[in-house]
Amino acid sequence: MLSADPGPAVLDAARLYDPGVRHWNLLGRLVFSNGVLLFGPVEVTPGVAQEAGLPAGTGVAWYARAALQGHNERRSHEAKQSDGERLVRGLAARLGGTTHPARLQPELALLTSVYSEQALTTDQVIEVLRPYGGNLKVEDESADSYSLTGKGTYFYVAYWSPRLYREKDAPPAVGAMRAGPLHHWDLHTGTSSRHAAHELVQKVGEATLALASESAGVALDVLGFRITSTDDLLPR
Repeated sequence: MLSADPGPAVLDAARLYDPGVRHWNLLGRLVFSNGVLLFGPVEVTPGVAQEAGLPAGTGVAWYARAALQGHNERRSHEAKQSDGERLVRGLAARLGGTTHPARLQPELALLTSVYSEQALTTDQVIEVLRPYGGNLKVEDESADSYSLTGKGTYFYVAYWSPRLYREKDAPPAVGAMRAGPLHHWDLHTGTSSRHAAHELVQKVGEATLALASESAGVALDVLGFRITSTDDLLPR
Protein backbone atom coordinates (compact mmCIF):
# COMPACT_ATOMS: atom_id res chain seq x y z
CA MET A 1 0.00 0.00 0.00
CA LEU A 2 1.25 3.46 -0.92
CA SER A 3 0.00 7.01 -0.63
CA ALA A 4 0.19 7.46 -4.42
CA ASP A 5 0.94 5.46 -7.54
CA PRO A 6 4.74 5.57 -8.13
CA GLY A 7 4.31 4.78 -11.82
CA PRO A 8 7.10 2.81 -13.55
CA ALA A 9 8.91 2.28 -10.23
CA VAL A 10 6.59 -0.64 -9.47
CA LEU A 11 7.60 -2.50 -12.62
CA ASP A 12 11.27 -1.65 -12.05
CA ALA A 13 11.08 -3.13 -8.54
CA ALA A 14 9.13 -6.14 -9.80
CA ARG A 15 11.94 -6.90 -12.26
CA LEU A 16 14.31 -7.34 -9.32
CA TYR A 17 12.05 -10.21 -8.30
CA ASP A 18 11.57 -11.56 -11.82
CA PRO A 19 13.47 -10.06 -14.79
CA GLY A 20 10.99 -11.77 -17.12
CA VAL A 21 7.81 -10.44 -15.49
CA ARG A 22 5.04 -9.74 -18.01
CA HIS A 23 2.87 -6.64 -17.79
CA TRP A 24 -0.73 -7.06 -18.91
CA ASN A 25 -1.74 -3.43 -18.87
CA LEU A 26 -5.34 -3.93 -20.04
CA LEU A 27 -6.01 -6.43 -17.24
CA GLY A 28 -4.07 -4.45 -14.63
CA ARG A 29 -1.76 -7.25 -13.59
CA LEU A 30 1.83 -8.43 -13.58
CA VAL A 31 2.47 -12.09 -14.35
CA PHE A 32 5.48 -13.80 -12.74
CA SER A 33 7.15 -17.02 -13.82
CA ASN A 34 6.56 -18.74 -10.46
CA GLY A 35 2.78 -18.65 -10.83
CA VAL A 36 2.13 -15.40 -8.97
CA LEU A 37 -0.09 -12.58 -10.23
CA LEU A 38 0.10 -9.00 -8.94
CA PHE A 39 -3.00 -6.83 -9.39
CA GLY A 40 -3.05 -3.04 -9.16
CA PRO A 41 -2.90 -0.21 -8.68
CA VAL A 42 -6.29 -0.26 -6.97
CA GLU A 43 -7.55 3.10 -5.72
CA VAL A 44 -8.23 3.19 -1.98
CA THR A 45 -10.72 5.84 -0.95
CA PRO A 46 -10.67 7.25 2.61
CA GLY A 47 -13.92 5.41 3.34
CA VAL A 48 -12.54 2.08 2.17
CA ALA A 49 -9.31 2.64 4.10
CA GLN A 50 -11.22 3.36 7.29
CA GLU A 51 -13.55 0.38 6.87
CA ALA A 52 -10.64 -1.99 6.18
CA GLY A 53 -8.49 -0.62 8.97
CA LEU A 54 -5.76 0.56 6.60
CA PRO A 55 -3.18 3.17 7.62
CA ALA A 56 -4.22 6.79 7.19
CA GLY A 57 -3.04 8.25 3.89
CA THR A 58 -3.29 5.00 1.93
CA GLY A 59 -4.16 5.96 -1.65
CA VAL A 60 -3.40 2.91 -3.78
CA ALA A 61 -2.80 -0.77 -3.20
CA TRP A 62 -1.60 -3.93 -4.96
CA TYR A 63 -2.44 -7.51 -4.08
CA ALA A 64 -1.10 -10.90 -5.12
CA ARG A 65 -2.98 -14.01 -6.23
CA ALA A 66 -2.02 -17.49 -7.40
CA ALA A 67 -2.25 -18.10 -11.14
CA LEU A 68 -3.41 -21.24 -12.90
CA GLN A 69 -0.47 -23.07 -14.48
CA GLY A 70 0.15 -25.85 -16.95
CA HIS A 71 0.75 -29.36 -15.59
CA ASN A 72 4.54 -29.23 -16.08
CA GLU A 73 4.82 -25.90 -14.24
CA ARG A 74 2.23 -26.59 -11.56
CA ARG A 75 3.08 -25.60 -8.00
CA SER A 76 0.90 -25.88 -4.93
CA HIS A 77 -1.51 -23.06 -4.14
CA GLU A 78 0.21 -22.64 -0.76
CA ALA A 79 3.63 -22.22 -2.38
CA LYS A 80 2.34 -19.57 -4.78
CA GLN A 81 0.49 -17.81 -1.98
CA SER A 82 3.66 -17.71 0.12
CA ASP A 83 5.66 -16.35 -2.81
CA GLY A 84 2.99 -13.70 -3.37
CA GLU A 85 3.29 -12.54 0.22
CA ARG A 86 7.06 -12.30 -0.15
CA LEU A 87 6.70 -10.36 -3.40
CA VAL A 88 4.30 -7.82 -1.89
CA ARG A 89 6.47 -7.42 1.19
CA GLY A 90 9.58 -6.83 -0.91
CA LEU A 91 7.84 -4.31 -3.15
CA ALA A 92 6.53 -2.39 -0.15
CA ALA A 93 10.03 -2.23 1.34
CA ARG A 94 11.56 -0.94 -1.88
CA LEU A 95 8.83 1.57 -2.67
CA GLY A 96 8.41 3.00 0.83
CA GLY A 97 5.00 1.43 1.40
CA THR A 98 3.36 -0.83 3.96
CA THR A 99 1.59 -4.18 3.94
CA HIS A 100 -1.64 -5.23 5.58
CA PRO A 101 -1.98 -6.70 8.10
CA ALA A 102 1.65 -5.97 9.00
CA ARG A 103 1.36 -7.40 12.51
CA LEU A 104 0.85 -10.91 11.14
CA GLN A 105 4.13 -10.98 9.24
CA PRO A 106 7.04 -12.86 10.77
CA GLU A 107 10.38 -11.16 11.20
CA LEU A 108 12.72 -11.69 8.29
CA ALA A 109 15.94 -13.58 8.80
CA LEU A 110 19.16 -11.98 7.64
CA LEU A 111 19.77 -14.61 4.99
CA THR A 112 21.03 -14.38 1.43
CA SER A 113 21.33 -16.77 -1.50
CA VAL A 114 23.50 -17.26 -4.55
CA TYR A 115 22.47 -19.29 -7.60
CA SER A 116 24.92 -20.12 -10.36
CA GLU A 117 25.51 -22.39 -13.32
CA GLN A 118 29.21 -22.48 -12.45
CA ALA A 119 30.69 -24.93 -9.95
CA LEU A 120 33.16 -23.88 -7.26
CA THR A 121 35.20 -26.19 -5.08
CA THR A 122 34.76 -25.91 -1.34
CA ASP A 123 38.28 -24.45 -1.12
CA GLN A 124 37.34 -21.75 -3.63
CA VAL A 125 34.19 -20.85 -1.68
CA ILE A 126 36.08 -20.73 1.61
CA GLU A 127 38.76 -18.48 0.11
CA VAL A 128 36.22 -16.09 -1.39
CA LEU A 129 34.29 -15.80 1.87
CA ARG A 130 37.26 -15.67 4.26
CA PRO A 131 37.64 -11.84 4.26
CA TYR A 132 34.00 -11.47 5.31
CA GLY A 133 33.07 -14.58 7.29
CA GLY A 134 36.27 -15.68 9.00
CA ASN A 135 37.81 -19.15 9.09
CA LEU A 136 35.07 -21.35 7.67
CA LYS A 137 35.50 -25.12 7.60
CA VAL A 138 33.63 -27.87 5.77
CA GLU A 139 31.10 -29.91 7.74
CA ASP A 140 28.39 -32.46 6.89
CA GLU A 141 29.75 -32.98 3.39
CA SER A 142 27.95 -35.42 1.10
CA ALA A 143 27.84 -35.99 -2.64
CA ASP A 144 25.25 -33.25 -3.15
CA SER A 145 25.55 -30.88 -0.20
CA TYR A 146 27.80 -29.44 2.47
CA SER A 147 27.95 -26.81 5.20
CA LEU A 148 30.63 -24.26 6.02
CA THR A 149 30.90 -23.05 9.58
CA GLY A 150 33.47 -22.32 12.25
CA LYS A 151 34.04 -20.87 15.67
CA GLY A 152 33.65 -17.10 15.72
CA THR A 153 32.49 -16.83 12.09
CA TYR A 154 29.94 -14.19 11.09
CA PHE A 155 27.68 -16.62 9.22
CA TYR A 156 27.42 -20.20 8.07
CA VAL A 157 26.88 -21.51 4.56
CA ALA A 158 24.68 -24.29 3.20
CA TYR A 159 25.22 -25.64 -0.31
CA TRP A 160 23.08 -27.83 -2.60
CA SER A 161 24.32 -29.31 -5.87
CA PRO A 162 22.49 -29.12 -9.22
CA ARG A 163 21.26 -32.69 -8.70
CA LEU A 164 18.96 -31.38 -5.95
CA TYR A 165 17.74 -28.43 -8.04
CA ARG A 166 14.06 -28.16 -9.02
CA GLU A 167 13.24 -25.48 -11.57
CA LYS A 168 9.64 -24.93 -10.48
CA ASP A 169 10.75 -24.12 -6.91
CA ALA A 170 13.62 -21.83 -7.94
CA PRO A 171 13.28 -18.07 -7.44
CA PRO A 172 12.29 -16.24 -10.64
CA ALA A 173 14.97 -13.63 -9.91
CA VAL A 174 17.63 -15.92 -11.38
CA GLY A 175 16.15 -15.13 -14.79
CA ALA A 176 17.09 -17.21 -17.82
CA MET A 177 19.24 -19.48 -15.63
CA ARG A 178 16.10 -20.77 -13.93
CA ALA A 179 15.85 -23.59 -16.46
CA GLY A 180 18.83 -24.95 -14.53
CA PRO A 181 20.20 -27.05 -13.10
CA LEU A 182 21.95 -24.62 -10.74
CA HIS A 183 24.33 -24.58 -7.81
CA HIS A 184 22.76 -23.00 -4.72
CA TRP A 185 24.39 -21.44 -1.66
CA ASP A 186 22.59 -19.90 1.34
CA LEU A 187 24.39 -17.63 3.81
CA HIS A 188 22.74 -17.74 7.24
CA THR A 189 23.43 -15.34 10.11
CA GLY A 190 21.09 -16.83 12.70
CA THR A 191 19.47 -13.47 13.42
CA SER A 192 16.74 -11.25 12.03
CA SER A 193 17.49 -8.42 9.66
CA ARG A 194 15.77 -5.94 11.97
CA HIS A 195 18.00 -6.74 14.93
CA ALA A 196 21.25 -7.41 13.06
CA ALA A 197 24.21 -5.13 13.75
CA HIS A 198 25.25 -2.91 10.86
CA GLU A 199 28.65 -4.66 10.71
CA LEU A 200 27.00 -8.06 10.30
CA VAL A 201 24.75 -6.77 7.50
CA GLN A 202 27.80 -5.39 5.72
CA LYS A 203 29.75 -8.63 6.15
CA VAL A 204 27.06 -10.94 4.82
CA GLY A 205 26.17 -8.54 2.01
CA GLU A 206 29.75 -8.22 0.82
CA ALA A 207 30.27 -11.99 1.13
CA THR A 208 27.17 -12.73 -0.93
CA LEU A 209 28.16 -10.32 -3.68
CA ALA A 210 31.72 -11.70 -3.73
CA LEU A 211 30.45 -15.28 -4.05
CA ALA A 212 28.05 -14.27 -6.82
CA SER A 213 30.88 -12.52 -8.65
CA GLU A 214 33.27 -15.47 -8.30
CA SER A 215 30.66 -17.94 -9.55
CA ALA A 216 29.16 -15.64 -12.20
CA GLY A 217 25.86 -16.11 -10.37
CA VAL A 218 22.95 -14.10 -8.99
CA ALA A 219 22.72 -12.77 -5.43
CA LEU A 220 19.32 -12.65 -3.72
CA ASP A 221 17.86 -11.46 -0.44
CA VAL A 222 15.59 -13.53 1.80
CA LEU A 223 12.48 -12.40 -0.13
CA GLY A 224 13.92 -13.49 -3.47
CA PHE A 225 14.85 -10.05 -4.85
CA ARG A 226 18.15 -9.44 -6.60
CA ILE A 227 20.71 -7.48 -4.58
CA THR A 228 23.52 -5.42 -6.05
CA SER A 229 24.87 -3.68 -2.93
CA THR A 230 24.95 -4.17 0.83
CA ASP A 231 22.41 -1.34 1.18
CA ASP A 232 19.80 -3.68 -0.31
CA LEU A 233 19.98 -5.74 2.92
CA LEU A 234 19.58 -2.91 5.40
CA PRO A 235 16.28 -2.79 7.31
CA ARG A 236 13.80 -0.45 5.62
